[in-house]
Amino acid sequence: MDGQSVGKDVYSLCEYLEWDSVPLNWILFRLQRQEVPEPDNRKAMLLDMKIRIPEATKAAIGSSEVASMVSVLNQPSLMMAELQGREFTLGSGWAFLGGLPGMNGNVNSEFEGLKRIRFLSYFKERKAVTLLSCEVRPGLVTFVKVAEVSGRCNLSQWGFIDKLSEVILHTQSHVDSRACDMCVLAGVTCDPTSCRSGQTFDDLRDRRLALFQEERRPGFSMHYTKPWLSGTYTIPVGPLEPITSTTTVYFSGQSFDLAFLSVLQFEVEGVNPPRSSFRFVKNEMDGMQVTLGLEELTSSETTLTKSFAVVVPAGEGTDMDMKTKFSNTRKKESKCETCGLAFTRAHNLKRHRLLVHQKRRDFICEYCQRTFTQNGHLKEHIKVNHVGTNLFSCTVCGKGFGARSKLQRHVLTVHENRR
Repeated sequence: MDGQSVGKDVYSLCEYLEWDSVPLNWILFRLQRQEVPEPDNRKAMLLDMKIRIPEATKAAIGSSEVASMVSVLNQPSLMMAELQGREFTLGSGWAFLGGLPGMNGNVNSEFEGLKRIRFLSYFKERKAVTLLSCEVRPGLVTFVKVAEVSGRCNLSQWGFIDKLSEVILHTQSHVDSRACDMCVLAGVTCDPTSCRSGQTFDDLRDRRLALFQEERRPGFSMHYTKPWLSGTYTIPVGPLEPITSTTTVYFSGQSFDLAFLSVLQFEVEGVNPPRSSFRFVKNEMDGMQVTLGLEELTSSETTLTKSFAVVVPAGEGTDMDMKTKFSNTRKKESKCETCGLAFTRAHNLKRHRLLVHQKRRDFICEYCQRTFTQNGHLKEHIKVNHVGTNLFSCTVCGKGFGARSKLQRHVLTVHENRR
């Protein structure tokens, strides 16, 4: 079954991946969420997958792009539904590279940050299908599609896609089999071709079918994932020794709370990070010079200087005169024709239109393709998540921050539970 889809368009993976559709652009990381996630107990889960790869198999696939996807999936990941359609569900995942940041006051020194995952889930003929994707490098998206076949087996397809041409460059398919109870207790790999336990797994399929019939909401339910993917599966790799994966799904508990809190803080900082007064002024300059492109650099600097400083010749004017002059420079206001909000500076109004009403996120990270509304936010993201220099580290969980004020807020809100 290997290579059947090579050279085909990505549309062949799923009937919902139509040209320029929301599911297609979501899976290929062309759409960005505009707000901080707000999960409930039906929309978020912690997926903890442990993948065991034999040494010979690891050596064979170690240099492939698919191995990058395996390394991402072999991490605890918070999965969250973000768009619930009538026939499908779109969502994001955050893989904790190196494991969760820390627990019970212990710091995980191997934690390296978060890696974004996208997923599309739906039911086809009352059986579940999930397509996960991850952009391993700019322009290259790896994917794994898992389709439920029976109570015991899933059909999995792994590969990667050229983001620009939307063409599948490589793919391989295989049937994954759930390990029988006897082999799990014995701690051995369950090979369905030689296993003699006689376990039918019909009860597992019946449980999933009952859950499917009870579900009143349209689209895919997160709660279907637990009876479907939980447990140990054997993944064949051609003539090589098979891979085994053991998956645990959490909807609550300490690990889930830690994962969600970490993701929430990560997303809040990406949408609206706290800024010092110096950074505020600097970001204003970035907004004028880069985002808006109003005037040449020299004239922009002059305009900004006149807006933030009032020059009073020595010996002339009192403090009251100075305040009056400053207030006079801010009397003229420009109103947004869409929402009526008033601004004292034209460039603030233009930026308001771009960010609030047009929802522009023009600053793209060259490492992970995440987008930002301001250049200052992008620079801080690269410093914290990719470069890792000059960071302020939390002594409790080890997380790094680009500014001391952000570290202090993190300690207060996360570890001391002060709001």
